[in-house]
Amino acid sequence: MVVAVALVAATPALPQRMRPSEDASMPRTQQPYDVETFGEFRRLIRLGDFDAKVQLGAVTAKRPTVGVGAVAGALGEITIYEGKLIISYGEPGAHPDANSESAALLTIASPDGWQSVTVDRDVAPQEIESFLAAAARAHGIDAEKSFPFEIEGTLMSYFMHVNARPTGGPHGMGLPVAISVETRGDEIEGKVAGVYVSVDLVGIATHGGERTHAHWVSPDGKSTAHLDRWGLKAGAALLLPKA
Repeated sequence: MVVAVALVAATPALPQRMRPSEDASMPRTQQPYDVETFGEFRRLIRLGDFDAKVQLGAVTAKRPTVGVGAVAGALGEITIYEGKLIISYGEPGAHPDANSESAALLTIASPDGWQSVTVDRDVAPQEIESFLAAAARAHGIDAEKSFPFEIEGTLMSYFMHVNARPTGGPHGMGLPVAISVETRGDEIEGKVAGVYVSVDLVGIATHGGERTHAHWVSPDGKSTAHLDRWGLKAGAALLLPKA
């Protein structure tokens, strides 16, 4: 495992005032599993928009099962796994109570229940999205629509990061999004919280051109990180919404 502090570049400050999304009026497909989004990935990349979009206390009051996002001010990562709110910061120091923290970006979901699927082969990082879509279809889920998922097992060929602070520089495609703490390695145990989204949420809940937004959670459930690249070892347990 290798850990480094680096500038996270976009691929093809303190929390500020709450501000609605630039594209909030755009029509979007009605999402199943109570999928709800706050903020937009494309605004983070194009504009460095890490302004606060929602306070986490208001989010947890909805009792979501799954959530993935970024702390306002580019200070850390937010995950909700099995209803538990987990925040990791890129730099040590005094931090507010989790429920009084704010998110610059967040997607949440609440399935009525889970069905468990055993991953029967190793899944390479480049196969993750197609694997999730195929598994969903095979278990009665419409993969053209958004759905949450959870995983427990061994990740392989992983690269993940935790935002630490703003860059203080310009933003745009190919330019750094934030200064972050990066971790990479061949294998790591843990859990994954994530969402696979419909096409209309690409660039909003996910990076442009990607259908998934996923976060790693440590086995003890105390720390988390945004997964930039990851594969799965055979034997992992994939949780999909009940059909």
